[in-house]
Amino acid sequence: MDERMDIPQLKAFLAEAFAPWVQQLNIQPVEISSTGAVFTVPENADLVRIGGMICGQALAAISDTTAILALMAHNRERRIMTTVDMTNHFLRPAMAGDLEATVAILSNGRRMASARIDIRPAGSPKICAATTCGFAYVEM
Repeated sequence: MDERMDIPQLKAFLAEAFAPWVQQLNIQPVEISSTGAVFTVPENADLVRIGGMICGQALAAISDTTAILALMAHNRERRIMTTVDMTNHFLRPAMAGDLEATVAILSNGRRMASARIDIRPAGSPKICAATTCGFAYVEM
């Protein structure tokens, strides 16, 4: 029996648990698997800086948020977590347009988790940002 969150549950979690500015990224889950998830981020002029490029801060926020969502979908219960480490590699400019973020869960333990996130322009095989995040689960 598959006990991961489904896409409607993940959308509801995004709406209730994240700050309004993160919700304005309009991250959309499209696929959840046992090893990760895929998300789309529609074009948003508010994320674009001079030269028509999506700013690195937005790419970092997308990486962090999609990794948390993928882990939340993967876990059998809502677990509060906090980012403890994040390494971003900006490989090429992400020009204005729709994006796709693919999350691979690298580890998911009792106290810690890690994930790799690849962001690319929608429909392109070329990665523009690659991120590795580490998370600590917080006991409340």
